[in-house]
Amino acid sequence: MIKYIFTLLTVSISFFANSQTSFKIKAGMNFSKAVYLNSEKDALIKPFRQLKPGIVAGIALQQSVNKILSVQAEILYSQKGLKTTQAPYNTTINTMNYIEIPITGHYSLSKSRHSYFNIYIGGFGAFWTDGKYKRKDYYTGEINSIKVDFHNSDYTYSRIDAGILAGAIYNIKNIDLFIRYTHSMIGSSELNADALRNKVFSFGINYIILK
Repeated sequence: MIKYIFTLLTVSISFFANSQTSFKIKAGMNFSKAVYLNSEKDALIKPFRQLKPGIVAGIALQQSVNKILSVQAEILYSQKGLKTTQAPYNTTINTMNYIEIPITGHYSLSKSRHSYFNIYIGGFGAFWTDGKYKRKDYYTGEINSIKVDFHNSDYTYSRIDAGILAGAIYNIKNIDLFIRYTHSMIGSSELNADALRNKVFSFGINYIILK
């Protein structure tokens, strides 16, 4: 996966280096709603599932192809996972942290000298770096927190992720306001019944420091 990330990054840099680009710093919030690949287990947990907050941050390079089309590549740290609350018993939070590389095509619906409005669609590759499982018992007040152990022989992990995404950007001078939806196509395990697949809504800002 590391070789895949570096290859994708090298191709992106080579493309953008041939012409003027916009360089951005990205920061925002994720709201995840991971689902179990096992449909029966997912149906049982569905009434208790909540949006799990997390952060997304990184850098982006955007290149205009013409007046209405552009391409953007990003390198992000992205927190995903699952949160469930079974009141009045307990709350569990399954945090999954990724290094993510989205590449998207942008279409400008409107553009002026100081602003634009784009919609975009694309795909991403990601690598699951770490995470933890946290459970709070409301009766006892006890909090248990366990880090993900990728070497656990009782669980076979799939740390590589990939999927599709779509969203919109509204720009005012050096600030992009963005919203997007990310849909993973790969589960966290191919063998285990409690494998998850991430679905994430995100919003935040891009600060343009070079254009």
